Amino acid sequence: MQVTPGPANGQWRAREADRLPCSSWLAQFYARRHGALVGSGTAALELALRQLGATADWRVAVPAATCHQVVAAVLNTGAVPVIIENGAELLLSGAALESHESSLDAVIAVHQYGLPCDIPALRRQLGPQMPIIEDSAGAWDLNRPGASRVVTSLGSGKPLDIGGGGALFGDIPMDADIDVWSPGQRSRPRPASSPPLSIHALPALMQAVATAQARTQRLRQQVPELLVRLRQYGLDPWVSQDALAPSWQFIPIRTRDARVFEHLRYSPYADLLGVCAPAARALRELPMLGTRTEVAEGPKPTLDLHRNWILLDPQAALDHPQHLAAWAGDLR
Repeated sequence: MQVTPGPANGQWRAREADRLPCSSWLAQFYARRHGALVGSGTAALELALRQLGATADWRVAVPAATCHQVVAAVLNTGAVPVIIENGAELLLSGAALESHESSLDAVIAVHQYGLPCDIPALRRQLGPQMPIIEDSAGAWDLNRPGASRVVTSLGSGKPLDIGGGGALFGDIPMDADIDVWSPGQRSRPRPASSPPLSIHALPALMQAVATAQARTQRLRQQVPELLVRLRQYGLDPWVSQDALAPSWQFIPIRTRDARVFEHLRYSPYADLLGVCAPAARALRELPMLGTRTEVAEGPKPTLDLHRNWILLDPQAALDHPQHLAAWAGDLR
């Protein structure tokens, strides 16, 4: 892919003329040619579904281990979320979809916590026609061929963080549905469907990309040794089955009993290490779903995500090894 050059002065400016070049420049980091910058990651996901043809008849696979806003985007298009219970794996797999794929109209594959979902394997299994949306909101530099669209969030705490916004990427122009600035708006065949990202956010993107690249490079170099240390402490961190290294938004740690969970989650050192847990309410229990959802079991028994996984901030763990030792030490 030909790399789109960045601005000559090293920073995008807050003007309409920079919007499309900036979105194409950003798309290259997601292995795509074109992009659209929108108001949120949810808006990007909803726009991707609409561009792929989602209707009220569609059934869209959503992994149970993901953000509730993924479900919200599906509901906003009128489609039915099919929640794939994959709490034992965290990532959507071909095995989890195998008995359900014939009844699906689209799949949302999430790089949850910066872990690599195997998009090429899903594409091989689902065939060339199934729409697959790659959700990279929690990841950086994990994109590979196979997805129909790629979406990300630019919100606070995300790997690519400018404080808010989202983006949609693909290999055809993405911006027609949000274009409210070019001439001829009164002649549109349909109204703009999603608010674009403010042009005043554009100058922040260059630094955000540099920060994401530096963070990911550091974590890929240093987390393997950190995982060894966690196992020496008697912990059970997530193990990659993929040749592609995670970008490590968090390190998920499996907690197999309530005592371990309570100790790790509520230790005096937990806040210093950025420790948290998946949301207490399961995705299938969200009030917004009403009766417009289906739950599909994966190949392994369903896990309570909240009580079976602890999430550790890898940067905090690397920066504070003494706190890490105290946090995990009582378990040995």
